[in-house]
Amino acid sequence: MSDLGLDRYLTYLTAIIYWSLVVCWLAIIIFYFRQYVRFKRIYPLVTTLLIVLFIDGTRTLIESIYFGTRYTARTGLISPYLHELLDQPHYVLIPKTINLIAALVIILVIVRRWFQSLEQEQQHRQAIEQFRSELISLASHELRAPLTSIHGYAHTLVREFGRLGEDTQKEFLEGIASEAERLGHLISDLLDMSQIEEGRLRIERRAVRPDHICRQAVHSATHPDLKHTFRLEVASDLPDVLADPGRIHQALSNILSNAVKFSPAGSEIVVGARPTDDSVAFYITDHGIGIPREEQRKLFSRFHRAANAHTPDTPGAGLGLYITKGIIEAHGGRVDFQSELGRGSTFSFRLPTVAGKVRAEVGTTKAAPKSPESA
Repeated sequence: MSDLGLDRYLTYLTAIIYWSLVVCWLAIIIFYFRQYVRFKRIYPLVTTLLIVLFIDGTRTLIESIYFGTRYTARTGLISPYLHELLDQPHYVLIPKTINLIAALVIILVIVRRWFQSLEQEQQHRQAIEQFRSELISLASHELRAPLTSIHGYAHTLVREFGRLGEDTQKEFLEGIASEAERLGHLISDLLDMSQIEEGRLRIERRAVRPDHICRQAVHSATHPDLKHTFRLEVASDLPDVLADPGRIHQALSNILSNAVKFSPAGSEIVVGARPTDDSVAFYITDHGIGIPREEQRKLFSRFHRAANAHTPDTPGAGLGLYITKGIIEAHGGRVDFQSELGRGSTFSFRLPTVAGKVRAEVGTTKAAPKSPESA
C-alpha cells in the first residue's frame, strides 16, 4: 500500500472513530441528564458530580464533532472547504478554548456548590439551635408546670397523710391525674412532632365513614364541664374516605380543642363534612377570638401561639396545629382556614374517597406507557 493510500485509509478510520465518539458521548450526556433529573432533590453531592460530568461530556462531544467534521471533509465525503476552514490556526484553537472554558465552568460549579453546601449546613445548624432553644423554653414552662403541680399534690398527701379529709384527698388525686394526663399529651405531641420533622409519621389508611369520624371527635371533646355546644353537619350517606382513623381523629381533636379554648362560653361549634368531587371536605367552625392577620402566616409553625391566644387560662405548647398539618399532609391533603378577628375561624381539609382513589389509580394505570416486555 502506497503512502497516499495509507494516509487516506487512516483519515477514513480517524473520521469513523470521531463520529463513533460523538454517538457515544451523546448517549452518555443524555444518561447524565436523566440521572440529574432523578437525583437532584435527593442527593446534592451526586447531582454536583453529574453536573461536572455533564459539562466534561459536552466538552468532549463538541471536540469530537469538530475533529470528526474536519477529518470527514478531508476524505472528500463532505465539502473539502470545511477541512481547509477548520485547519486554519485560529480555528484549531476552538477545541483548546472549549477545554479551558469547560474547566473554568467546572471549577465555578464546584465552588458554587461548595459555598451552597456551607450555607445549607449553617442554616441547618441555626435550625437545630433554634429548635433546641424552643425545646428548652417549652421544658421550662409547659413541662415544669404539670410536674410542679404533681409534686405539690403528692408531697402534701404524703406530709398530711391521715389528717386530710376524703374530699380533699380526692381533689388532690384528681389534680395529680389531670396534670399527669396533660403531661402525657405533651410528651405524645413531642414524639409526633419528631416523627413529622424526620418524615417518619406512620399512616395506616383504610375505609372510614366520615360521619363516624366527626361523631367520635365530638364525643371525645364532650365532658360534663364543657360550656360550649356542638352541632354536627354531616350526612350518614357520605362515601367512605381512605384515611388513618386514629390520626384523623387526632387532627380533628386538635382543631376542636383550639375551638373550645378560644371561643366564649355558651357559643356554638360546628363540625361538618360535605362531598366534593372525589373527596370529602371536613370543617370546624367556631365563633371565637379569631386569628390576627399578621399571625396567620406562622399559624402552623411548631411552638407558635398567636399573641391573643397566649394567656394563663389557655395553656398549650403550640404544637396542635403543627401536628394537624403534618397528619393531613401525610394523607396527601392540605389544611385551609379562614379567620376574622373577633368573629371566629373555620378550619378545613379534604380526604379522598375510596371510590375516587380507585378511579385515580385506574386512570394512572391506563395512562402509563407499556413496557418493552409487555409490548
